Order: sequence, then structure tokens, then C-alpha cells
Amino acid sequence: MSPGLAVALALTAASLVGLVALYREGLRRVLLRAVDPRPLALLRIAFGCCLLVNLLEVAPLASYLFSDEGLLPRAAVPERMGRGALIGFGDGVREPAGPLDATAVLDFVSSGRWSPLYFADSPGVVGVHLGLLFAAALALTLGFRTRLSAIASWLLYAGLLRRGEAHWGGEQVFCAFLFLLMWSRCGAAYSVDNWRRCRALRRHGLLSMPSGPGAGAGAAPSAAAPHGLAAIYRRIPAWPQALMAGQLALCYAANGWVKAGTSWQTGDVLQFVLLRDTYVRWDMSAAIAAMGPWPLRLAGWGVMWWERLFPLVLVGLAARALARSGTPALRGPAAAAARLCWGGLAAAAAIAAAVPEDLVEKPGIPGTAERAATLAVLAAVCAAVAIAGPRAGAAARRLAAGPLAPKWWLGFGLLFHLGNHALLAVGAFAPATMSVYLVCGAGPWAVATLQRALRGLARRGVPVPENLREETACEDPSLPHLHRDAAALPGWAIAGAGGLVLAGGAIAVIGGVGPRAWHAAWLAAGTGLTIVGWRIARRDRGAVIELREPWAHGPAGRLAAGGLVAYHVAALLVWQLPAWPSVPWRAQARALVGPWIELSFTSQVWAMFAPNPPREQNLLRATVVDAAGKRHRFGAEPQREDDAPRPYWWHDRWRKIGDNVLGQRERLAPWHARYLCRRWALEHGGEPPREVLLENLRAPLPPPGSDPREHFAARQQVRVLAQVTCAEEPFAQLDPEVRGRHGLAPESAETRRFAWERPATWAERQARRDPLAPLWPLAALGLLGALARWAREDRRARVAARVAGARAQG
Repeated sequence: MSPGLAVALALTAASLVGLVALYREGLRRVLLRAVDPRPLALLRIAFGCCLLVNLLEVAPLASYLFSDEGLLPRAAVPERMGRGALIGFGDGVREPAGPLDATAVLDFVSSGRWSPLYFADSPGVVGVHLGLLFAAALALTLGFRTRLSAIASWLLYAGLLRRGEAHWGGEQVFCAFLFLLMWSRCGAAYSVDNWRRCRALRRHGLLSMPSGPGAGAGAAPSAAAPHGLAAIYRRIPAWPQALMAGQLALCYAANGWVKAGTSWQTGDVLQFVLLRDTYVRWDMSAAIAAMGPWPLRLAGWGVMWWERLFPLVLVGLAARALARSGTPALRGPAAAAARLCWGGLAAAAAIAAAVPEDLVEKPGIPGTAERAATLAVLAAVCAAVAIAGPRAGAAARRLAAGPLAPKWWLGFGLLFHLGNHALLAVGAFAPATMSVYLVCGAGPWAVATLQRALRGLARRGVPVPENLREETACEDPSLPHLHRDAAALPGWAIAGAGGLVLAGGAIAVIGGVGPRAWHAAWLAAGTGLTIVGWRIARRDRGAVIELREPWAHGPAGRLAAGGLVAYHVAALLVWQLPAWPSVPWRAQARALVGPWIELSFTSQVWAMFAPNPPREQNLLRATVVDAAGKRHRFGAEPQREDDAPRPYWWHDRWRKIGDNVLGQRERLAPWHARYLCRRWALEHGGEPPREVLLENLRAPLPPPGSDPREHFAARQQVRVLAQVTCAEEPFAQLDPEVRGRHGLAPESAETRRFAWERPATWAERQARRDPLAPLWPLAALGLLGALARWAREDRRARVAARVAGARAQG
């Protein structure tokens, strides 16, 4: 690693820790506040609808993707998909299937890579799994048992992808945001749960109605209502929504910055994409010829830079939220220290910009200059903030109301995604991505638009509930039961915890200690903050501060939520370390956060049409030679020569599988050929074919205005992807269980062939595992237990104080 880049990274990490410690009050007032639940509720509904469509896309391929009669037979699952989770599970051939001892079960539980389809994966079981997932997703969309349905949706959806991922393409959007929805209170509005709650409260006279006391926003205890009146829309924590916005910004930025190929620089990328018929809904050849290249070039450059700079939306949102929070500006030594940290960031960006050859994946990438220039601009901005000091806040607020306003960035994104969806059948992940805009600044506008629409329906005689047709505010922030305590962690504690984590990461990567030092540092930091925070909360119990928006949690909940936010953001940033030769320890750093990324299933691997889009038309041809030597085209292939007719309305996931087999994941080709051997045998009374041949038919993209089929037929070339002899190929023979399921005669065990990579015995595999790996999740659970005890103690003290106050008033 170059010394310059090492210094830049060290300065960046230290400066960020310092800024978090110095701006801790503003951060906690923004992230840990309680906010209106309706934008997140709209996101839940829109996202849930997209998830249901995604499941309908995948359902026809469920047997191929996830069952033992599909791509991967049962015996191959522990090695190919189970990874660390099934290290102690037998494959059913060399060892008995299932866990081999209690240690294997503990490894499975602590791995975070859970799937019920590891243990039962017949087509019938897969159908039941998919049906349960569809029911959970529908319940999430409707807001019925919302927290439970969100957890079930995440577990079941992740369980599908951990059994088979040959169709992977956009699924990370659903994985990542389902995980964050699971932590949120997304059922607090526009849900069956909230309707049932309000109905029960109204029956007992405890609900604030729009036409009554509190105007639907709740009312404090009074003579008329001794227990107070509950609000229709209770406030919910803001931090899950902030994580969603951050995750979206990271997705876009990572996707934008890997687009560094020649096609993106010249602006020809959209022309290549629209001439390649894999996902295009319409034949665009004539339109492109009539339009000329420049409209598409401008659109391509605009999309690339919009994605790269999308994190600026977070800057605008943060500036607006800080301005509304009433956070006092830094003064004195704190302001000077903040200027120093901003200067450190400026220096780090300038140093990195000075070594542009270290900022690329490989020499010759044309994006070197623009990456260095962007870092130079960032250095200038950070230097300006350092010079301006507290005055920078006013400039940030002006920018947040102008060029950094969400309406510009989200508006462009909306046009881009709608155009993308109109021209390309890429699946439901595109509208799912747009749904996250509701927590990136579009939520209040969407809520107001919905209310206007429902008010119009009510005027036309449609029965609309009162709270939906009237202007109803969310929960009144001044209600006495909301958190406004003064407990706060001191800056030295946060800085010390951050420094400890950085030291643990450096020791783990540079010292070669591995994840142990990283996990130990986080647990030590969390334990120290818990002890300090508990003592401060006890000391300041009863003290309150003036807040424009109340806390979402008590002191213990705020520490737990803040720790989760810090850990998740750190893991995402480390996971996104670029694959530059100048960062040789990238794999070791990613190994530190790998367990959390695996558990949460929030890995970001977006590289859509990057670094360049394909410049060839590709088709997959499968030929099966039966026992008599006759050749057959296999009819249900991922991209046939008689390609789907235009317009291409529905997203056929076979096309994505075909793309993966042909290039992005060519390692799937032999497994697909083995599947065809087994499938042919199933469809022909158990008689396997002689061989299977997979070929890639490819030709250059047609010029605009030409006939695509004639161009392909005249220039196609054939490349052999896989050619297997079914009797000798590993995993190409039917399992005994599958034969019995279909009533086929059993075969001798000697006819089956296998090829293994992992060691044969559990004892050999056990020698490779980290015996302390299960310890860290258990220690984290112990820390959570301490936080839960603290929260219970604080809750009891609040209840006792409230009862004492009521008695004093009585």
C-alpha cells in the first residue's frame, strides 16, 4: 500500500471519530429522535408490493433454484451454499446428513447464515416455504402483526437466497431494506395493527380524535381524561429511516463509481444497453438511429454523476434536520477541535488526490483523473468548512434549501427509474429502490398528496376514515410520557470508544490477529459506554432538557440504537473498500465485518453495466444427446434462439440466469449441465442422457437501424461452455431420494459420481474453524442483556415518578 494512501485513510478515520464525538449532540438529536410514522408506513406498503411482485417473478423457477431437483442437489448444498453454517453438517454421502454434534449446531446458530431449506428442500417443501414468504410479505404490506411479519419476511427471503442465488440481480435491495424494516416501527400508521389499536382505544374513550381534544395528536392527562388521550399516529424512532437513506446513498455511490470504463466515459453505454435484447422491452434500433447518439450520451453521463454524487442528499437532509433540532453551535475549544478535524479530512482528501494512480482497480482505467478531481473538490470543501467554523452551518442550510434539496435529486432519480422501467425489464427491484425515496425527503409530500386524494374521495361520498380525510398531526411532542431526559454520553467517552475500535481494527488487519481483535474492541467499547452511560443516567435521573422533537428511546435504548447504527455503518463502509491494488489488505478488512454482513444480508455488490456494459449479443444453447445418440434441444432454456417477442412485458428471470451462466457467473455452467442430465432422467423414466452440451452463441451488437436477427445469424460465433458425460460427471445422477419420490427404480450406489472440495471428515474441518467464533455473539447478547436491565430500571423509575406526580396532584 502506498504511504500516501495509508496516511489519507488513517487521517480520515481519526477525523471522523473526532467529528462524531464533537457533534454528538446534533447527531443524537437527529438520529435518536421520534418522528412522524406515516412516511415509513408508505414505504412499507410500496416496498411490500414490490416484494410480492418479486416473489411472483421467482415462483416459476422455485424448483430449479431452491430444490434438490434443481441446480444444486442436496449433497452439494453444505459445500456450495452452506459455507461456515454447515461446516459441521454431513453431506449425506461421505457422512450422515445433518449435524454431527452439538458444536456443529452451535456453529450453525452463530454463523447467521440460516435457511430451513438446508435440511428439507424437495419441490413441495420449497413451495410451502415460498407460500409462507408470500403470506409474510402480504402481512407486512397490510401492516398485520407488522414486526413479526417483517422478521418472518427477512428470515424466509434470506433463506431462499442462501439456498440458491443463480438468479441474483437486484435482490440485495430486498435483503438490505427488509433487515432495516425489521428494526423499525413501520406498522405505526396505515396498518391493520394501528387500526386495531385505535379501535380498542376509541372504544374505551382513550383515543384523541381529529374533531376532539388534541385534534388526533394526543392529549395530556386532565380532569376529563385522567389517563390522557393517545394519538392516532404515535411517533417512531428516526434512526432506521436514517440507515435506509444511508444504505440507498451507498448503493448508488458504489454503483456510480465503478462505472469507470470507456463506454461510460464516451457516453455510449445506453446505446449498447438498448441494442442488447436481454432486458429491453421494445425494439429500440430504429429509435436510436433516428435520435442519434447525443441524447443517450447526455442521459448516460447524467445518470453516472447523479449516482456518484447521490450522498449529497444526505448532506442536505442532515443540514435541514440539524437546523430544526435546535442544537447549539460549538463554541470555544470544541469549535477549534472541530476545525482541526475538518482540516484533517481536507488533508486526507488532498493526499489521496495527489496519488491518482492508486485510485483505480487496474492501470489504464480512464476514471483516474475524475476520481482525483472529485477528491480535490472534497478537500477544498472540507478546508472551507474548517476555515468558516460555526459559520459553515448557515451555508449548509442555504445549500440544503437550494442545490442540495431532496426534490432535485429525488426528482431526477424518479425520472431515471421510470424511464429505466419503461425501457428495460429489470424486475421489481427498481420500484423497490424508488420506494426508499419516501424516507429521503419525499415522505411529507407523499403523505400530503395522499390526504388530498382521500379528501377528494370523501367529498364524492366514498367512506374515508376521519383521520385520513382531515389534517391530522402526528403525536404532540410535548406529551408527558415522551422521553426528554438529559442523560448524555460525554465526548471523551465517545472519542475513547472510537479510538479503541480503530486500534482494534488496525491490530486485526496489520498485526494479522484477525477478527478477534476487532470483535474484542467493539465489545470493550460497548461495555465501557454502558458503564459510563448507566452511571450518568442514574445521576441525572429526573432532569429534562428542552427538545423540539422528543427522544425515541430512554438512555439505554439510545445507547443500543446508537451502537447498532455505528456498527452497521462501519461494516458497510469497510465492506465497500475498493478493489484497488493499492489496498492489499482489503480482504482482511472485509473479513472483520463479514459475519455481520452475512447475518444482516446487507452486502452491496451493485455494479450494473460496470465497468462497461456487454458489447455482444449472447444466447445459451443446450443440446442433450440421449442414450441412442439422438440430439435434442432442451426446451426450457434461459435464452433460446427464438427469443421472447416484443414488447417484453414481464421480467422472465430465466434471462438473468442465462446472463449469469454465460458470463457473470460462468462457474454455474457445469452445474446447469448437470441439472439437465438429472432433469432429462426424471422426464424419461430414470434413463440418463449420454451427454449434455452447453454453448454460447454470441455476435457483436447490431448497428442502429439494422435487423437484429439477421445481424446475429450472419455474425454469430459458437463457444463451448460445458460438455459433460452424464454417467461420469459429478452430481449429474439422480439422488436415491429423488428417484423414490418419482417412483423410479433404485440404482446401485456405485453409479453416482461426486467431486468434493471441503475435507471429508468433521474432524478435519473442525481443525480449520475458529473455536472462539461462537463466543462473540454470546458476549454481544450479554451486553444487550445489561442494556435491557438498565432500560427496565429506567422504565420502573419513570412509572414511579409518574404515579407520585399523579398522587401529588390528587
